[in-house]
Amino acid sequence: MLITAVIPTRNRPDDLERVVLSVCGQSRPADELIIVDQSPGDESRVRVEKAIAAAAAPARVDYMHDTRITGLVDAKRAAVALARGDVVCFLEDDVVLERDYLEMIERGFEREPTMAGTCGIVTNLPPLPPLYFRLFHFFHRGIFHDARVGVTGVAKGSGLPLIPSDYLSGGLSAYRREVFDAVTFDVANQFFALEDIDFSTRVARVLGPRLFINPNARLEHRMSPVNRAVLGPREERKVREFIVFYKKRRNVGARPAHLALLGVGLFLEAAYQAVRGRSFGPIPGFFRGLWRGARWKLADE
Repeated sequence: MLITAVIPTRNRPDDLERVVLSVCGQSRPADELIIVDQSPGDESRVRVEKAIAAAAAPARVDYMHDTRITGLVDAKRAAVALARGDVVCFLEDDVVLERDYLEMIERGFEREPTMAGTCGIVTNLPPLPPLYFRLFHFFHRGIFHDARVGVTGVAKGSGLPLIPSDYLSGGLSAYRREVFDAVTFDVANQFFALEDIDFSTRVARVLGPRLFINPNARLEHRMSPVNRAVLGPREERKVREFIVFYKKRRNVGARPAHLALLGVGLFLEAAYQAVRGRSFGPIPGFFRGLWRGARWKLADE
């Protein structure tokens, strides 16, 4: 099995250098590393080239520096076109892998030969309020059900069973190469926060229930403040994307009642974020997201 590691990045040279060193230090090295850099300058490239020269780099390294690539989904599309691996493993540019992360990803595919895709788990999530998991699953039903919540950041130990899930986390996901022949990335509808679940749920719809969470493959997400939207715009984007996600599935079992229930949950979350962050921004952000989502006309994928 050949593994390609893909890292999309933009304006995060410190974070990028750290994750590249993390990839180079794996107990099971990647066979290929593809970095898709959308930064206007070349600081990230210089840092990475020095880091790779000083470390045990994968057998093949492709550094694609192209400012014409716009956004995370487009970067993944461009990387897949270059990838030669049997499995393509996507990573965010501000994560740090446990030393056996890629080894555990490979073992997962070996344990479950029919598996089309998988994702690991994040180990350093911040503490969540009491009853968060119950409230989350109360409001996220039907097509919005997310099996990752309650597993990520909680599971510990070794040899843990794989967990079926149509939702995979994009920045720590891995897919067999043939998946991309059957399902394409949706660049047209401007997904970002939900790009991972949009793609993974379409994979599940086309290829069947062949996706799993692998709680043995772990990493830390050291969230970079660079390129990260503030509370109001972040809430707007998330609400808009959930509505677009729903619109794309109206003919395949999506229920208006589940969207309405999710809307209540997202509003309560926005109110909580406003109080917690001492910023009124998430509230108008929520309503702007509703307005944009309601008016959004689906583009061809």
